[in-house]
Amino acid sequence: MTGDRDLAREERNRQLALEMWQAVIVDYDPDAVLRYLAPGYIQHNPAVPPGREFLHQAIKQLAAERAAYPEVPPHTTKRLIAAVAEGDLVVLTWHLDVPEPENGANTYVACSFDMFRFDEDGTIVEHWDDVRKGAPH
Repeated sequence: MTGDRDLAREERNRQLALEMWQAVIVDYDPDAVLRYLAPGYIQHNPAVPPGREFLHQAIKQLAAERAAYPEVPPHTTKRLIAAVAEGDLVVLTWHLDVPEPENGANTYVACSFDMFRFDEDGTIVEHWDDVRKGAPH
């Protein structure tokens, strides 16, 4: 039962979250940070400073590094499991390879998530994930 849910809006937000991930996190497009994230963007990751401007500058730097060293692999190797939207929230779940604590030369497959809250206009206003300070991914 969908009740009062706006399924079209939820699907729009789900697609926007996937587009944002590709443009910002994979492609390092600094302009995409400004397109997809609200000026008052709230970041709940304790390893990342708050606010849209920090992310915008960080993506600019990553883009410059990629241009200078194109052979360097991407910083994320997350593989999408599912993208689920409900209300103003979208959750992306991932598989990723994580170094074994006892032997970093070996890896195991772990799960991870990113959750985004959207405003009425389809802009991301808030982000949560499972990253802890010093986490390997």
